[in-house]
Amino acid sequence: MSESVGLGVGLGVGAAAYLGLACYVWLHRRATGGRALVVILLSVFVWSLCYGFELGSHTVAAARVWSGLKFLGIVGLAPAFWAFVMAYTGRARQVSGWVLALLAVEPVTVLTLLSIPATGGLVHDYTPAQQAAIRLDRAPVAAAGPLFWPHAIYTYAVIVFSAGMLITRLVQVTRTYRRQAAALSVAVMIPLAGNAIYNLNPGSTAEVDPTPFLFAVTAVILVWGFFRLRLLDLVPVARGQVVEQMVDAVLVLDLYGRVVDANPAGMALLGARRGEIVGRDAAGLLPLAGVLLERHTPGGTTRGDMSLRARPGGGSRDLALSLTSLRDRFGEEAGRLLVVSEVTERMETQRRLTELLAEQTRVSEILQTSLRPATLPEVPGLRLAARSVPAQEGARVGGDFYDVHPSVGGDWAFVIGDVSGKGVRAAVVTSMARYGARTLSAQGWPPDQLLQQLNDALLDPEDPERFCTVLYGRVTPLRAGDGGSLGVRIRLASGGHPPPLIRRRDGTVSSARCSGTALGLLAAIRVGQAVVDLAPGDLLLAYTDGVTEARRGLEQFGEERLAQVLAAAQWEEAPGPAAADKVAHAVADRVVGTVVGAADHRDDIAVLVLAAI
Repeated sequence: MSESVGLGVGLGVGAAAYLGLACYVWLHRRATGGRALVVILLSVFVWSLCYGFELGSHTVAAARVWSGLKFLGIVGLAPAFWAFVMAYTGRARQVSGWVLALLAVEPVTVLTLLSIPATGGLVHDYTPAQQAAIRLDRAPVAAAGPLFWPHAIYTYAVIVFSAGMLITRLVQVTRTYRRQAAALSVAVMIPLAGNAIYNLNPGSTAEVDPTPFLFAVTAVILVWGFFRLRLLDLVPVARGQVVEQMVDAVLVLDLYGRVVDANPAGMALLGARRGEIVGRDAAGLLPLAGVLLERHTPGGTTRGDMSLRARPGGGSRDLALSLTSLRDRFGEEAGRLLVVSEVTERMETQRRLTELLAEQTRVSEILQTSLRPATLPEVPGLRLAARSVPAQEGARVGGDFYDVHPSVGGDWAFVIGDVSGKGVRAAVVTSMARYGARTLSAQGWPPDQLLQQLNDALLDPEDPERFCTVLYGRVTPLRAGDGGSLGVRIRLASGGHPPPLIRRRDGTVSSARCSGTALGLLAAIRVGQAVVDLAPGDLLLAYTDGVTEARRGLEQFGEERLAQVLAAAQWEEAPGPAAADKVAHAVADRVVGTVVGAADHRDDIAVLVLAAI
């Protein structure tokens, strides 16, 4: 019995070593697979410790108790090894709940059978022969029950399958890992082979199960090989490319995205020692690293930017990340090099530029809004509708404008124009044209002379690009003798602007032919004039050249097509204020919608519709 006691003491010492390794791994449990590795070591610890007490037992009852307790470690070993492999190969997230439930069925069943005296013998028990051996001071050897071998085969299968999955993954990623795969194969098969030989010949070749002793080889390889990651031999590959004095942070990653090494700048960036970084997922240290790893193409370089919040009071830093493949001597990808550069100053400049552009856009939008009336007034004898669409949504201030305002003697006036250029310079000219026309209208200038005066105001010899086209109209209501409405009379004056279209109630469309010279170019200009009477049910469409010059390919929208769109507008009811308002908005929407939908290249668009009632 002294030999059995000595073996029990040896197993106790081994159990203490397993417990020490488990504590060490627990301190570094954030490394991928760390928690599963802790369970593996604790399982072997329980197995070794309880088996040691079993060997030192002096009674069958004590041996039976310790033999049953050691199964707490035995049944936990296979699922823990499987969980370690799944985590290490990056497949843990693919594991569903029902898979975990199935893995728990066998361990729970075995432990339940062992906990019940009537069924414990189905797994293992002490026969009279083994009981006699204990009385003769020989090592106790429990006999296998009818359910022991299904349990053993299941355990072998799970461990072999898990090891095969890990070895296959190592061999697939690169030939550099073939030696490591061979070492792992030996480390896993040694304890399995020893356990199988012992179980097949209990008491004949050996009285003591060697498996807890043989697992020491596997534990050392797992802890000092995989966990510390020296098994992967990536550090020598990377050291030739990493300069320790680099200002940029450099992290060496394996093919699973775990940190293998870091230079001093990398440790300073993450605020941790190398031992605290190695083994952890790069995505957990730098969130953007996970995105780069997913997007990375072997052999290429993937880049991205992120903001890293520093310690309290330290503000934040902007970082630029670059992920590059590391190749082995066979030319295959063996790992990745993550270089992290601080670009706070550059990003701050970009942010300021973005804020400046946003402010300019906001000012442009405010300026653009101020260049057109927010709402159109009610004009006697008319209902109005207007639309304005910039060439590009959210672009600079456009040059198209329109306005409707009161004139003298109860008349009203409208103006629509197109200023050359874009932006603030165009807005200045637009403001001068719009409010200049308002001022001259209020003074009672005739339409042709009003445009002459406006031309004089816009002339600037030092800025020959400051010009515009303008269509001005003076509106006079026409009344019957009984005070009823006969429509309106419009005196038109054109300074180089496209002539408006008139649609009569019967559906015919004509052009109010009036041409002229653009304003702001010449001191002496020619103003085109025309007089148009709109009876109830008639309407006038004034527009900028962005409508007719819009094109798809080389084909322009044109005045003829615009006339067809206008002719298609129908009065749905007898002419009146409500019907005129409805048709005015319908025409404006139809013209703009048709032009925008039919063109792949266009300028700013503005339309003004006057429907007589």
